[in-house]
Amino acid sequence: METSTTGDRIPAEAVQILEALLNSDEPVHRALLAQIPHLRVTGRCTCSCASIDFGLDRSLVPAAAPSGNPVAEATVVDADGEPVGGVLVFAYDGYLSNLEVYAWGDDQISHLPSPDRLH
Repeated sequence: METSTTGDRIPAEAVQILEALLNSDEPVHRALLAQIPHLRVTGRCTCSCASIDFGLDRSLVPAAAPSGNPVAEATVVDADGEPVGGVLVFAYDGYLSNLEVYAWGDDQISHLPSPDRLH
């Protein structure tokens, strides 16, 4: 990932993906959901994929309980419902850290997929 110091808010599409993948009654997921409004972009992958690194002011929100990584994942499907890749959500030290988007074929997934393309 390439590091950025811009601190831009994360894209609305990333918020939608995180909300869809962390939408459960698990305490870890609920704690991570509370962090989403505080996330900032700290880096993007240097290849053409849509992966994003996050940062946040840790004084604004409590850490989630430690858990394994990825904390959430989904398969990305194309318009025909065929699997083309995946999305992984990572958290370190109880804080959301990045959203990784990957493809199974030669073509990168260069835009964040909509939640209806996640299975």
